[in-house]
Amino acid sequence: MNRKKVKLSPIKIVAIVLIGLASAWFSCLAILTIIDGFAMKENIPYLYGNYTPYRELFIIGVCNIIFVLMLLFNMRIQRKWLSTLVNIIVVIALCNPLTLFLSLFGIPTSVNYYTIENEADFNQCADDMGTDFSNFPRYNEFDEQNVRFVGKVDAGFFFYQSITAIVKYDSLELCEADYKAYIDSHQFLTEPVIDRDGDYLIAAPEFYCEGIFFKVVTEGEEDYFPKQIYMIGIDRENSTLYYLYLDDHDLDYIADSDAQDLEGEMGKQIADQFNLGK
Repeated sequence: MNRKKVKLSPIKIVAIVLIGLASAWFSCLAILTIIDGFAMKENIPYLYGNYTPYRELFIIGVCNIIFVLMLLFNMRIQRKWLSTLVNIIVVIALCNPLTLFLSLFGIPTSVNYYTIENEADFNQCADDMGTDFSNFPRYNEFDEQNVRFVGKVDAGFFFYQSITAIVKYDSLELCEADYKAYIDSHQFLTEPVIDRDGDYLIAAPEFYCEGIFFKVVTEGEEDYFPKQIYMIGIDRENSTLYYLYLDDHDLDYIADSDAQDLEGEMGKQIADQFNLGK
């Protein structure tokens, strides 16, 4: 069987090399993430007890498929559908390699939601997150209230962890009293926090999200925005307070400099990285 040799243009050669390197890098990173995930599951079962590496295995599978396609293409098999498919991959990879791996194939999420059910786990969580929760209620402060401590964690490529204390009151008056006491004893942002490039580290000092009014605590935390954020929220309709803490060392900014809906950007952060127990 005669096979016609395919002469690749320089741009295709570069693109194929980049695809190969990116595939190898993502595969290695996925394998390391799986190893780390099972280690965390063993060491911190309250947090990673439900960890399963669906996303990582999917990424490895996609990378293997790409390797096979590249191999077939390099063997110069005369298949129009194969040539077309490789060309599509090349175009997507040139536009945005991350889109190829994380968006095009709809990778399943491995974000884990968790609930803290005792004071020992609460203290362990504080140690794991490297904070003393000085702006956060203690586990045993609300013995007579309906309180839940819930969290959300992603141990994948961009690790983050958050925790939320949800305190439900029998009346709005009790809720407002505790809210006022917290407001009076803490300092809060009054303006957005902007870095030297004009991006918003904190896009709005106060905002609404899912019917909850949030305020961002400061008290010296500006040096750590947006990687570490304390917030308090009040849902007056349901007489509920929300105490939030985020630890995300990969988060460089919340909104870029040309963002228009700053409160909306903060709301997206709440929706993406916090468990509000709803």
